[in-house]
Amino acid sequence: MKSLRLSKSRILSYLQCPKRLYLQVHRPELAETSSETERAFAAGHAVGDVARGLFPGGILIGHDHELAQALRETREALTGERPIYEATFEHDGVLIRADILLPNGSGHQLVEVKSSTEIKDYHLPDCAVQTWVTRNAGLRIDKVELAHIDNSFVYPGNNDYRGLLKHVDVTNKISPLLEQVPRWVEECQRMLAGPVPEISVGPQCSDPFACPFLHYCAPLPETEYPVTLLPNDRHKRTATELGAEGFRDIREVPAGRLTNPRYEWIRRITVNGKFELDPAAGNFLRQYPYPRYYLDFETIQFAVPIWAGTRPYQMLPFQWSCHIETAEGDLLHESYLGIGPEAPMRDFTENLLHVLTTKEEGPIFVYNIGFEAARIREMAMMFPDLADKLTQLLDRLIDLKPIAQKYYYHPDMKGSWSLKAVFPTIEPDAHHGHLQEVQDGGMAMDAYLEIISPDTDAERKVYLTRELEEYCKLDTLAMVKIARFFQGLEQPC
Repeated sequence: MKSLRLSKSRILSYLQCPKRLYLQVHRPELAETSSETERAFAAGHAVGDVARGLFPGGILIGHDHELAQALRETREALTGERPIYEATFEHDGVLIRADILLPNGSGHQLVEVKSSTEIKDYHLPDCAVQTWVTRNAGLRIDKVELAHIDNSFVYPGNNDYRGLLKHVDVTNKISPLLEQVPRWVEECQRMLAGPVPEISVGPQCSDPFACPFLHYCAPLPETEYPVTLLPNDRHKRTATELGAEGFRDIREVPAGRLTNPRYEWIRRITVNGKFELDPAAGNFLRQYPYPRYYLDFETIQFAVPIWAGTRPYQMLPFQWSCHIETAEGDLLHESYLGIGPEAPMRDFTENLLHVLTTKEEGPIFVYNIGFEAARIREMAMMFPDLADKLTQLLDRLIDLKPIAQKYYYHPDMKGSWSLKAVFPTIEPDAHHGHLQEVQDGGMAMDAYLEIISPDTDAERKVYLTRELEEYCKLDTLAMVKIARFFQGLEQPC
């Protein structure tokens, strides 16, 4: 069989799992790329663009799908003394594109650019493959650097990204790996020429990357309530044991088999097919006075900061929703969505404080307190003049999630106490599924990025704005409904 052309990414796929590479080459149509992976790719492209700007005056080698032309243009560019971006080389059937290639007098320096905030273990084989191919293609590589995000960098504005990247010399670290690259190449080619490898699902399916073929290797169980739904089961140990005993559905497991009281609780409720709600949940909530506030934030992260005074990957709030419940049962809604063009954090904070502190104080209910509390602390640091008022909010926060986890379970939650798992069991017709493009936090980030992009037309912005507003509003309405249900004020639909 003719050898298949390899690339750095293909070799790294092999090192993660040979089966992944096999499917990537022979069955690419089976891949399912997650939105998280797509966001990571977008971050990588953004960081790469900035890196080129930090080494100006270079030559960009294009032709992503015309490799012969890319190889030819690289050879021509090497005759000069300018930086080369995406320099393309091939050796022994392995083709690579170097992020940045810098002439240094006696030879060249390779700079591999990563969007992570530290060196990862898999970065070293990555750099080793790049170096091995480049050197064997006839280039003298004196130094290999890995440039990663420095998350202590604070963006000063005006497109000044000096200091965004931290350069680490990995020349010596990759030296022992260079001898292994030819073996990796040989193993890849041999494996690809044979049948699909028989490799069971395991930790390699998500380390270091989520495998796009996991759904193929581990299809969803045919049963509605698989034993894998048991929560917080480290490495799915209990589920694996149950599977070895022949159990596939949690309803098949006999009483007494599960020694973990929480697992037995889930099993019993699933078998009975009816939810259980401990009255203690309502007793706990009734102690809190009115008005009651139900609060939710949405945030955005940028690998490359776009707003002055912010850091890479800083969680920047751009939207909040707050339902206010009075003692009479009236429900008011307040909200904020900052769609620019300026940074929204100051307006976000001032509007939030106006709603939460200028009226009669009361408890502020959130779902997963760590998230909102962390954002409030960060805003207090960002805006010292508002710090006192923001810090006072922390004492008013009440987390609904642990109350739900301790006192409520419905078979349809399938082992999850997320807001989007609990809410539909109480009010099935009001869940997030009716929204078209914003159904979770990741989709909210994507929508916001599209809204603030100058390339998005006005009609599209209006539509996405409406989706975002409805999404965040539904989150806080869900908390209201859950709290009322726990207190016996509403019955599930």
